[in-house]
Amino acid sequence: MSEEKPAEIPRNVQIGEGSVLLGDQAFRRFFSERDPAIVIGSHCHLEGVQLALGKRATLHIGDYVFAAHLITLTEQEIRIGSYVFASFNVVIADTDFHPIDPAQRLMDAIAVSPLARGRPRPPIATAPVIIEDDVWIGPNSTILKGVRIGAGAFIEPGSLVTRDVPPRARVMGNPAQIVGEV
Repeated sequence: MSEEKPAEIPRNVQIGEGSVLLGDQAFRRFFSERDPAIVIGSHCHLEGVQLALGKRATLHIGDYVFAAHLITLTEQEIRIGSYVFASFNVVIADTDFHPIDPAQRLMDAIAVSPLARGRPRPPIATAPVIIEDDVWIGPNSTILKGVRIGAGAFIEPGSLVTRDVPPRARVMGNPAQIVGEV
């Protein structure tokens, strides 16, 4: 088994003191033209992450964040607070990446096909994802567009978070429901 190496950092990415970003796939789908596009705080450990950003996207990660095999998919904005733990295979997305309406989705499929001939893609909904401080996100959880997770919340493994989570709430399920308080 090979050991993960530090990622090669694009010029519009800022990484704080003592932070480590390991893995050669981190920026494979990084297209943001914002400067800065990504700001990572101090003393973070991000291992095997995939930071996929569209042309106008931004990602902000606070201090003392640990994430293993986190996938961020953003076309607008994702904010992750400080002291956040994201376990294995967490996905955070601020967009569906395609229209929901069937007719619009068909138009989108044509627009991205080799036969598009310059057809524009229909509008695609985006909404920022905000994860406040001291949040624990269990493995294989997914957080979708427009969600705010309050400080101190606990997301149980395998949860699909489709709506806001109050501070200190414990949620689980698909879709995630409040099952207690931390």
